[in-house]
Amino acid sequence: MNSKYYVLIAILILIASPSAIGKIDPDTVAGMWLFEEGGGDVAKDSSDAGNDGTIAGPKKWQDGKFGRALEFNGNDVYVEVQANDSIILEELTIVAWANLKPSQGARWQSIMMRGQNPRNYLLAVDKDSQTLQLSLTKGAPGAWGGPKGGPKITDGDWHHLAGVIGQDEGFVIYTDGEEVGKQDYAKPSLDADPSRMRIGDGSNGGHQCEGLLDEVALFSVPLSQDDIKTVMNDGLERSTGFLAVEPESKLTTTWGKLKSGI
Repeated sequence: MNSKYYVLIAILILIASPSAIGKIDPDTVAGMWLFEEGGGDVAKDSSDAGNDGTIAGPKKWQDGKFGRALEFNGNDVYVEVQANDSIILEELTIVAWANLKPSQGARWQSIMMRGQNPRNYLLAVDKDSQTLQLSLTKGAPGAWGGPKGGPKITDGDWHHLAGVIGQDEGFVIYTDGEEVGKQDYAKPSLDADPSRMRIGDGSNGGHQCEGLLDEVALFSVPLSQDDIKTVMNDGLERSTGFLAVEPESKLTTTWGKLKSGI
């Protein structure tokens, strides 16, 4: 068989079985929002979890770290995912690329939040230090926990942010792939109020982001630092195997070129 046919077969195998590409188990993805839409009211969940979000407020997209990014205006833009079992988690990882404007002394900026008091999880920019913060309710309402630290992240540059909750790992935060804070584990409240999850704002408002978010994801497991660096460097689609399927027209063109020897 001609070598070009082997090339086509390899391409088709990769498209038919994208999970073979990814290092991270795609079944652990509870939601993956790449913000590639460029229009409309829906932030598509690019995983198999089905957690599409509704985009509120004026909708604008800009160039991101991987393709496009959604712009948040510090006021009334957020993405809301309705409560369901797949986003109620005792162990988890939140990741995102963020390019945010300063909000020192004014407000926290929520990357992702489920519940305000009690809360299941929150990854945010701290209001005062402008560094990364992971916050949750340990048991009763008002019993807050979670680390904060690292460099200031509202400096006009892109930063990769991650928060991990795991029984063995504890509560851990990473900025640009480096661990910047850690605390011992305690079970987070699962009875979040409100029970919905939002990206770019608090679950009940008041934590608005101002700037750009890209490559946001929620995992149902605590990822290792190596996995977080893989997500940061390779992007969510490639690291999880959820690569977009090539359109039929492009496959037809590829096949035609191979047959003609181009």
